[in-house]
Amino acid sequence: MTEQAIQVEVENLSDIKRKLHIVVPKEEVHRQVNRAYRDLGKKVKVKGFRPGKAPRAVLELYYRQQVEREISELLVRHGLSEALKEKALEPLDLEWPNPMPQVTDGEDYRFTVELEITPELTVANYLGLTLEDPGVEVTEEEVDKRLEEIRQTNTILQPLATPRGVQEGDFVVLSYQGYFAGQPLAEAKADSTYLEVGAGKFNLDFEKQLLGLTPEAETRFAVDLPQDFFNPLLAGKTIEFLVTIHDIKEKQTPELNDAFAQSLSGDFQTLADLRTSVRQGIIKAKEKERQGRLEQQVLDKLLADHPMAAPPSLVRQEKYQMVREQMERLQQYGVNLAGMDTEKMMEKVQPSAERRVRARLLLDKVAAQENIVIDDAEVEASLAQLADKTNQSLAEVRKFYQDRQLLEPLRRQLRNEKTMKFILENATLTPKAAAGEENV
Repeated sequence: MTEQAIQVEVENLSDIKRKLHIVVPKEEVHRQVNRAYRDLGKKVKVKGFRPGKAPRAVLELYYRQQVEREISELLVRHGLSEALKEKALEPLDLEWPNPMPQVTDGEDYRFTVELEITPELTVANYLGLTLEDPGVEVTEEEVDKRLEEIRQTNTILQPLATPRGVQEGDFVVLSYQGYFAGQPLAEAKADSTYLEVGAGKFNLDFEKQLLGLTPEAETRFAVDLPQDFFNPLLAGKTIEFLVTIHDIKEKQTPELNDAFAQSLSGDFQTLADLRTSVRQGIIKAKEKERQGRLEQQVLDKLLADHPMAAPPSLVRQEKYQMVREQMERLQQYGVNLAGMDTEKMMEKVQPSAERRVRARLLLDKVAAQENIVIDDAEVEASLAQLADKTNQSLAEVRKFYQDRQLLEPLRRQLRNEKTMKFILENATLTPKAAAGEENV
């Protein structure tokens, strides 16, 4: 931008904030002012003058504020770019000067900008961590429980052979409208929805009120919903429900035998084959849980050893992501999101968001220190796995990530996973039982 170098002074406001005091030399200011009026004179038409012949004094009379505003923006934008390059700073967020300082031809142009940056740190003590290994153990009781869940999943609902009232274990088709303080609630309304009575998937107190009711029966009752109720708009409130039963269906559950195993998708010939498959599935799930617990221990130790502030802009992005994921899950449960207090949800996820950001920054730093990188082939392999998992073509998945600028976030995620794997490979795993014996 300039023939004469700008002057930059960096003021440390905190571990994650810098204030830049930038001075653009008067010679550059003069050059930009002359250029602006020269370019302007070629474009505008001024009454009484031929195109390009209007004197600068006349142009200043009509266009001075516009020109100074444009020059201010140009000097700040270019001056900041050079300052960041000179001081090797990569801002996460910045506060643009407001208002812009006034431009005066023949004088230095001075402005300040506050930046948010990633904290400067060196991560230590991440090699040779001692971690408690929860191990992977599967009991016969766990296999039996999973087989029973599979059996229940394959239950057939059929109409009642003989008319009767609702019993525990029945599936009912019902409509309900909830009221709070006498006012109907849009988020507490459903029409012709299925509910398993006694399963507690909605609310046990609510479901108990349905026992004995017959089709087309209407009832009204109040329920104190718990603080952890799945719909946060209703949690902790006393709701009065008006309920109508439309139909009652009872379950017909198959027996656990070879015929049942053969009826399932897969190459099961006997119940023993199914049992073996169930055991392998539990092992796989527990191995994933084990991995998660080991990673949690790593992060706990790194975060404890490296206290630092989480950059607010990154925390803000993380909170938006977490709340969006929560709302998507609520929608999957059929929750009406009208009236949802997203600000309150953002406040609740603040601590978790800060932890996630700090953990990610630490893993980024370990990756940089250990020169852990993700090449294009690894990104491509990950896209191929996603394509296989979602039954899409690799080209479709790649285009989806490219169009939404998700390739770099994916690369960063893969690098963090690779970094965590590196830390775990260099850790000492102590069996949980042995660790317990040491503490006796």
